[in-house]
Amino acid sequence: MKEEIKLAAEARQEIGSSAVQRLRKAGKVPGVIYGAGDPKNVSFDAATFASIQRHHHSENVMLSLDIDGDRTHKVLMREVQHHPLTGAPIHVDFYELSMTRKVRVEIPVELTGTPIGVTRDGGILEQLVREIEVECLPDDILEEIKVDVSALEVNDGLTVDDIALDPAKYKKITAGDIAVAAVSAARVGEEGEEAEEAATGAEPEVIGASKDDEDEDKDQE
Repeated sequence: MKEEIKLAAEARQEIGSSAVQRLRKAGKVPGVIYGAGDPKNVSFDAATFASIQRHHHSENVMLSLDIDGDRTHKVLMREVQHHPLTGAPIHVDFYELSMTRKVRVEIPVELTGTPIGVTRDGGILEQLVREIEVECLPDDILEEIKVDVSALEVNDGLTVDDIALDPAKYKKITAGDIAVAAVSAARVGEEGEEAEEAATGAEPEVIGASKDDEDEDKDQE
């Protein structure tokens, strides 16, 4: 059974730039709950939320949001906006869940192991997809999907279809023929460097753009 993650929140009536700025100066983070009836504006303690994020690096985290000690809402973090300079959370979108209704979520893919095509043949591991979309019940949401790539040789690859998920729990929405990872031959001029890295046990190079965390502020909610 999943650990229940609780977060105390307060309903907020004031909206707009000035109100949001006052909240942040008071150590609060503004947020909005969607998914059941009209959107609900809330705020919560910034330090408590930062602690939750430190222990759960994925944003696919289900929370029990206790608003004013009155009612607990089961919610999923949908979008966390961060300050472009400090990285501190400045706004959060939550999606209210029904525990009996399936939802679509994008789950990060983490590659594990070192491909034989890298250690033996000096190839380069490329991660082509960083997350895949699946449909499942809230209790089955994964923070990440680990994919073992240690058996890949040069010119081998893995697709979404190769990712093992229980079909009774998960429906893959991302097309099955999309490549997730591949091992390519070293480019001309890099053979010596790749061979040296393999000999010294260095980590394989993983090519793929990282997600841009710099999102725009929602001061006009």
